[in-house]
Amino acid sequence: MPDQTYTPRFPELHIPGLPDQPLPPFYGVAVRQPGLPALSDFEGALDKALAAGDALASLPAGSRIAVAVGSRGIARLPHLVLGVIKRLRGMGLAPFIVPSMGSHGGGTAEGQIGVLSKLGVNEETMGAPVLSSMDSVDLGEVEPGVHAHIDRNAFEADGIIIIARVKQHTNFEAEIESGLCKMVSVGLGKATGARNVHVYGRRGLAELMPRIAGHSLARAKFLLGVAVVENSHKELAVIEGVPPEGFFEADRRLLALSKAHAPSLPFEQLDLLVVEYLGKDISGTGMDLKVIGREGFRGDPMRPPYINSIVALRVTKASGGNGIGVGNADFIPRDTADGLDLMSMYFNAMTSACMTRVRIPPVLPTEKLAIQAGLRVCWQPETSRVRACVVKSTSALDRMLVTEALLQDLLAKGLVLGVWRDPGPLTFTPDGALDSGL
Repeated sequence: MPDQTYTPRFPELHIPGLPDQPLPPFYGVAVRQPGLPALSDFEGALDKALAAGDALASLPAGSRIAVAVGSRGIARLPHLVLGVIKRLRGMGLAPFIVPSMGSHGGGTAEGQIGVLSKLGVNEETMGAPVLSSMDSVDLGEVEPGVHAHIDRNAFEADGIIIIARVKQHTNFEAEIESGLCKMVSVGLGKATGARNVHVYGRRGLAELMPRIAGHSLARAKFLLGVAVVENSHKELAVIEGVPPEGFFEADRRLLALSKAHAPSLPFEQLDLLVVEYLGKDISGTGMDLKVIGREGFRGDPMRPPYINSIVALRVTKASGGNGIGVGNADFIPRDTADGLDLMSMYFNAMTSACMTRVRIPPVLPTEKLAIQAGLRVCWQPETSRVRACVVKSTSALDRMLVTEALLQDLLAKGLVLGVWRDPGPLTFTPDGALDSGL
């Protein structure tokens, strides 16, 4: 696949009367989210995690260890990876980094190096080589027609360590969702392995993914998983070292902990949601579907909160133009649309067999006009009654802008920790970009 960015170009459309759409006043509020304490001793927790890898101590000096790192924006990811690399070096081992992100980065070796670099993980910052390839080893059949695959560089190493965040998956509910097992079967499976899981839709993720992980764990030199859990403020709360035989139990246990403390939009219904940033470093679906209430798989019912209109403003820099998730918005601004890397988006979506999230919604000239369009169609014509909310992203929900109706909801539920912005109109730059203060 050529190492090239394919971006569209959209016309500047001027919808009659749209600039006159009134905007309601917004308060800035700090919102109470579930309280899981942040990790107090990062280095000590990492020491303990690496000590759980008993097999590491028996390896000869100079053994090559593949450290599998994915494309999600885990809190303190560069510190985590660097901490693991330094400790392995201290044991006399020779670590290297393997991008473990399925088909992300446009499905190319160079693209996956770029994804990690945007997250702060590269050879220069980590002091370890990054060996990126889309070549995988077929580990055999899990069931007729379903094969397990693993990155060749990882497979040929003397051992493999996985760094993975355990959290709920955006698309389905099961005992095992996103975590160690998914990194084994999908992340390290490269594009072929990811496709083998996703092509079966819900069954592929909920049923086949753990089975493929078990098959791979029995056939490759996995030494340790470094499992992390974030709290609702996107702070590291847990770092745990897990031997390969404990991957399934840890995924179940830590998933329950993560779900109990996941951030959310504490509303049953919204007329309008404005999301400043979507991105692959935020969620595999750009915007976490369990936060915005949109369907996971085609035909799934919507879930709370019920949102009439969603406006997505920007794609994170770390996503490299992969705007997967724009299809779950109702409007986006032109600058964002013109910066989409269609090859990266389409390849990612086709691998996951979920095309709705890369459909490009109506494109408006500016962020302000996109928000005004979202208000125009939100089913609440009375500006003073609009239930509207602005968030930085679906993973940053402890500060938000809300209208009066939503403020009253939060006050009634005892969820307001403080008001940091007096009610007033949204602020925009001269070129119509939102300046939210979030």
